[in-house]
Amino acid sequence: MFKHSIRNRLMALILLAAVIPAGVSVMFSYLYTKQSVTEQAVEQNRKLLTLGAANLDNYFQGINQRALSVYSGINVQSSFYTSILSVKNPNALPKGTVQPDNRNIVSTQLYNLFLADRNIFQIHLYVRANKQSNTLLQGQFRREYNPLYTPLPNPSGSVRPFVEATHMDHQYGIKSGFPNYKAGATPVFSAHYPIYRTPSDEVIADLSIDFRLTELEDIAKSMYNSDIERLYIADERGNVLYASGGDWIGKPNEAGWSKLPPGKESGHFSWNNKEFKGIIMYKHMDSRIFKGNIIKLVPYEDLYSDARTISRINTGIGVLFLIIAGIAGVLISIGFTRPIKKLISYTQKVQIGQLDASVDSVSEDEFGLLARKITDMTRTINDLILQEYRLEIASKTNQLKVLQAQVNPHFLYNALQSIATLSLRYNAPKIYDLIYSLGSMMRYSMTMGETQATLQSEIEHVENYVILQRERFGEENLRMDVDVDECARAVIVPKMILQPLVENIFKHGFQDGIKDGVISITGKLEEECLVITVRDNGIGITGERLNEVRSNLERMEPGGADGIGLRNVLSRLRLQISERSQLLLQGEEGGAEVVLIIPQEDEGSRKEKGTE
Repeated sequence: MFKHSIRNRLMALILLAAVIPAGVSVMFSYLYTKQSVTEQAVEQNRKLLTLGAANLDNYFQGINQRALSVYSGINVQSSFYTSILSVKNPNALPKGTVQPDNRNIVSTQLYNLFLADRNIFQIHLYVRANKQSNTLLQGQFRREYNPLYTPLPNPSGSVRPFVEATHMDHQYGIKSGFPNYKAGATPVFSAHYPIYRTPSDEVIADLSIDFRLTELEDIAKSMYNSDIERLYIADERGNVLYASGGDWIGKPNEAGWSKLPPGKESGHFSWNNKEFKGIIMYKHMDSRIFKGNIIKLVPYEDLYSDARTISRINTGIGVLFLIIAGIAGVLISIGFTRPIKKLISYTQKVQIGQLDASVDSVSEDEFGLLARKITDMTRTINDLILQEYRLEIASKTNQLKVLQAQVNPHFLYNALQSIATLSLRYNAPKIYDLIYSLGSMMRYSMTMGETQATLQSEIEHVENYVILQRERFGEENLRMDVDVDECARAVIVPKMILQPLVENIFKHGFQDGIKDGVISITGKLEEECLVITVRDNGIGITGERLNEVRSNLERMEPGGADGIGLRNVLSRLRLQISERSQLLLQGEEGGAEVVLIIPQEDEGSRKEKGTE
């Protein structure tokens, strides 16, 4: 339509003359601003990571200095170091020799070390000579023989102090309990220090200090905006010491962007995939006890926000010029296309049935000739329509006569009532019950003016239907159980939603005959939904057929004759009650089950759907 309109083409020509220059200006302005903002952000983040790396290095140096305090008093008798040094392997001592008790010295030193840093969670000292664990946790000291404990080796292969990545706390294999303590509940990182027999490199004990993440988190949060950016502190093997948000504790960083370029102290690179889109900033740090990288992820969404703001301003200015150009284009094109619009208006009147409409007088050019030809054509069409209408009236009259000749359904219902009365007169109550059930079904189905009924009416209708089926198959072979809450019986539902489900049972579930057949109907209100379940103990539905019927119900497509009833029920529930209505089908050997889930909307919505 657009490309064939002269008026629109004139307007488009004028608009393009304004759009192209404005668009080019906005594009170049956005690209320049984007590059400038990127360079500025990279420089700011580089300085921020350098400062953060320095703070982390100072933090680890403080930890290292406090841990090395164990060597104080190295030549002093009864000092912490000499107490550890004096411990001997009990198996190598002469019989009857008793080792000196250094419990108070060790506990006091560990306690002083514990008080030196408020972030210390636990201190564990393992003396290799006698395989003894000394633990200070929550201000309480425990000592225990721990032969199965193996000190954690330095991943680099050297016997040097190192930091273990963040993990959940544990008791280093000791079995002694601590009051009000539950292991594995606090995330910590650990600093492991081998204690040497100076001046040799023989390790006589292993000191492990667990630190809470409080101070580490404060240092990390000073390096990034937690709302939009992400920060990772990981060692050289990718084990995470700190990460922003999420469940990261105890997990290595395996993201693609974590593989940094080798041989560089710091830098940045772009990354663009479904996991992250933005710039990766990194800074390598090499302290005495920790070697790793600080990695910061800056998303494009935040990085280019200023560039987008400037672009929006330029776009607003461009739109203003477009409006001015559009107004000019409209004024120019209206004068040229006015005769065409008059002719279009006339044809629209004809299209909606106003065949007696007339076109305003136009010029004597080609437009005027076209208008006169169209007027003559509409008059001819009007005459043909009148002739066809008369034929249609005659056809409807004949159809009415045919309908009048058909038997009135109400006559059949009244005749059934007369036959039922006659059966009582001849003492045949069973026949009366069957005729009464059939008549009730006819009366229920003939009330065409009502499209909805209570669930109680639906149940009574199905019960009448099953009475007739029991007479057909034998009362001893068929039973129907109804367990419906009283509050659910008064709920309004579309008419004839239960009988199609029960009919399917006789058609498919009992197609090989009925013996000890049971049909069960339950109903209850659950969380503002009416849930109706119809199940049987028939032959069930095969898995392949069940998947096919479910697929057809989801797409509301035909799936064979047996699927019509289910689709009809689901369609009427969604039309009359709620679009969120569901029909769930289960089938296996030993029976099938249909569950109707009908949300209970407000009364006004139900009336509106009922009217539609």
